[in-house]
Amino acid sequence: MRRQRMVAIALLVAVVGLLGLGVVGPPTSDGGIRITPGVPILLVAAGVSWWWRGRPGAVLALVAVAVVTVASLGAGLGPDLIGDRGVPVAVARWVQVVGLAAATYALVRRLVARPSAARTAGERPRRDRSKVLQIAGLLVLCGIGAELLAAYGDSTGNVGGIVFALVFFGALYGAPALLARELVRRLGWGWPSLLLFFAALGMAQAGLIDQSLFSADYGGYEGWEENREPTLIRAVGLSGYNAYSFIVGHVIFSFAAPVALAEAWVPDRARKPWLGPIGVTFAAIAYAVAAALIVTDPESRSGTQAQLLPTAGVVGALVLLAVFVGRRHQEDHAGPGKPGVSIWLVLGVAFVFALVPDLMAATWWGVIGAATATATGGLLLLLAARTRAWTIRHTAAVGAAFLLERGLLAFTYFPLIGDVAAGPKYAHNVAMLLVVALAGWLALRGRAATAPSAERTALPAG
Repeated sequence: MRRQRMVAIALLVAVVGLLGLGVVGPPTSDGGIRITPGVPILLVAAGVSWWWRGRPGAVLALVAVAVVTVASLGAGLGPDLIGDRGVPVAVARWVQVVGLAAATYALVRRLVARPSAARTAGERPRRDRSKVLQIAGLLVLCGIGAELLAAYGDSTGNVGGIVFALVFFGALYGAPALLARELVRRLGWGWPSLLLFFAALGMAQAGLIDQSLFSADYGGYEGWEENREPTLIRAVGLSGYNAYSFIVGHVIFSFAAPVALAEAWVPDRARKPWLGPIGVTFAAIAYAVAAALIVTDPESRSGTQAQLLPTAGVVGALVLLAVFVGRRHQEDHAGPGKPGVSIWLVLGVAFVFALVPDLMAATWWGVIGAATATATGGLLLLLAARTRAWTIRHTAAVGAAFLLERGLLAFTYFPLIGDVAAGPKYAHNVAMLLVVALAGWLALRGRAATAPSAERTALPAG
């Protein structure tokens, strides 16, 4: 009964926000109050969730919440939240968002809640605070790997800008990385399916969210046109060099490498879920809000309908392929074994494979060379991971090598936009590299020679 009441109250709070938006927002043609379609939808959802107490009622209410959320994203939710239409509209929007978030959380709790022995006995399970630190570390590392480590923006060396970027990019990259990892680990799938989910996220980021994949001059970054033009396919408005750099870059630096390191920090939890209903809800909301803020930026509207629709199709195909691969190849839980491959050898070889693409020119031959190096490294990783000598530390070594290579390469150039002095620029480079080095040390620090079963095989056999 308490969950039904919480859902109904939260949905009514969202209705209040929508009604407030009609009062303070643009009036109708005759000067009246605008009632958005979301109001009756949420009112019906509140009634359904109250009277239909089973899971079907929760599913129907979640569908209603999803419909209103998607409609709000298309109706300028991002600019409204930051006050582009004034403080009253911003307050109404935040009331709506809080109500939808609370309703989503309560509905998810209704769907996944199971009675536990501890709850039956009246005991409250103890929370593992190290898990919270592990999740927070992953969010930070995703933001650093995706944007700050390369040090190409005008926030380089700006402490305030860096703090804001860590929060924002943690939501934009870390939250979806957490959600994809949570899904794969709950289903018992392995890294191949997880990488395909990351590829879908990378394609969505570059092609649908910031749409940099189709931009002729994104953000005024220096050298954008020079890198784009040599491999530009004019019929589709797509650069082969940018497609490789953005999509593969997101897969590795924004998602895969940070996840590989974060899982190795606590090997006993590497193959276990990390998030509960609250975590899943907040991660989904954080990602949706961050993505909405990017999508609603005029700079991110360079794609045409003829470009966006096929991109969305590719994203969907990658998700379906990830599901297909995951269902065919469950995670391999091989028994303990003595590692037969040096961690430092893996780190060195992976560093070379990370460096080669960055040495290639922005030409078709350069794209072919970079793609060949990446494919070769991926194949070697897959073959090595199928042996009993491979542990989670080896996977972390690969991720650390790619992040270290990007951090070291950032010392060789200045930001591509803005005027940043040498002192703050190099201080930024050193600070980001130290964070990556610390994350790598925590993942690779020495343990017993025998790897426990939870630490075994990072990729599935077969």
